Amino acid sequence: MRSRDAVQIDSPCHLRGIKFTSKIVIACAGWLAVSNPVQAQDVVTGAHTNFHPLTRDEIADDLHRSVTATGLPPQPYMRELPWVFPPGTPAFFRDSMLQVVARSYYLTSDNFDGSRSRAWAAGGWLGYRSGLIGDVLGVHTAFYTSQRLYGPPDESGTFLLNPEQQPLNMLGQAYARVKVLDQEFRGGRQLVDTPLINPQDNRMVPGTFTGAVLTTLPDSTRSYDYSVGYLWNFKSQDSNDFISMSDTLASGDVVNRGATFGMVKYRPFPGLSTVFMDYYVEDFVNTGFAQAEYDFQLPKDVPQWTVGVNYIDQRSVGANLLTGSYFQTYQASAKAQMSYQGWIVFAAGSIFGNSTMYSPFGGKPNYTDMQQISFDNPGEKAVGAGVVYNFTPAFGRVGLAGLTAGAWYAHGWGAYDPTTGLGIPNRDELDLWLQYRPSEGQLKGFRLRVQYANVWQQGNLRDPQPELRLITGYTVLFR
Repeated sequence: MRSRDAVQIDSPCHLRGIKFTSKIVIACAGWLAVSNPVQAQDVVTGAHTNFHPLTRDEIADDLHRSVTATGLPPQPYMRELPWVFPPGTPAFFRDSMLQVVARSYYLTSDNFDGSRSRAWAAGGWLGYRSGLIGDVLGVHTAFYTSQRLYGPPDESGTFLLNPEQQPLNMLGQAYARVKVLDQEFRGGRQLVDTPLINPQDNRMVPGTFTGAVLTTLPDSTRSYDYSVGYLWNFKSQDSNDFISMSDTLASGDVVNRGATFGMVKYRPFPGLSTVFMDYYVEDFVNTGFAQAEYDFQLPKDVPQWTVGVNYIDQRSVGANLLTGSYFQTYQASAKAQMSYQGWIVFAAGSIFGNSTMYSPFGGKPNYTDMQQISFDNPGEKAVGAGVVYNFTPAFGRVGLAGLTAGAWYAHGWGAYDPTTGLGIPNRDELDLWLQYRPSEGQLKGFRLRVQYANVWQQGNLRDPQPELRLITGYTVLFR
């Protein structure tokens, strides 16, 4: 898999590839959709967990997820500027929105195999979302770009540019949308944000899909949300081209198959949230996901506790065209989290099944998914802990509002090569990050982030494997 979602093994002691799943991006023009209000100044936000292990934060610049049945709420991390239209302007133009995202992203990594990956890119995206004709029909488009400022041809692999270190330019989103009550039908190129199929927006350009999707619009009074659809093409982070979902799975040209998916989020009572999802690619794989998280309903002046568990099941189906034979595997993870007076403390663990898991359609939702690795080798177990501090509550009045810092460490053991049955050396990862992202004042819309990660594993040509990311960006929303 080109996205490095699973470690590929040459021998029990040598790794050809390591998954790079972190999230920070920044470029020059854009459109996505802002998530719901976040905790700890966005350092604990995420589509699937409210602790931030570096892999799920840039979706906060994605507008379509927070557009409700009645409109778009104020966006805390965008500079919002009003449109000026003359009286009588049709709603298609009067209610439209234009988002411009500027980003700069530098990444350098010294890899286990002795190679180096380096690039510096600038760009972003420009997106337009129209109002509705007759309160029913509208359009949504987004053009993405990532231009090379620095990138030696022999040091690729950052996913900021294409594999030849050349620029990225594409119309990543272009879909018609039809509003029906509190739901929306979308047909065409679009973002899909579910636990298993998602933008994995951790570089300059997100992954996008071509398909037909029916999804509910956010509504705080409703106890459930759902999304169902059929996707036939996928464009990865480092490509200008859309290819079939089955070609993406197989990393090559195979018989074309699309992916049918469904997701339900259900909140039966205050504090408990659940997610259930499944996607099916005929003759290739069926992958399911379930998660439950509970926020203890405690007084505001005491530490707040959250616990969660999730499970991924994947197995081949039909003609077994992915591997040529039947396989089944799983990953389970759990977390416990405490937040109090700006501090967040987090602990997590995971266990992986006995076969390789294929996850080319986005980032993974397991709680041990870190900046470089996801602890997803066959047989691997992992435990980790992290801490985040939000300076805003205690130091916001002295100019530190919007500043957060964090550290996150995990250890994995027990992995083996499923082909030979031989063990793979244990591995450890340490992630450190510092982010400044004000939600008010003159710098609202600005983001600065520094991420550093190191992975240790014996038996490689190079040990350890350090990685540094420097990201800046600015988001403006005209509405």
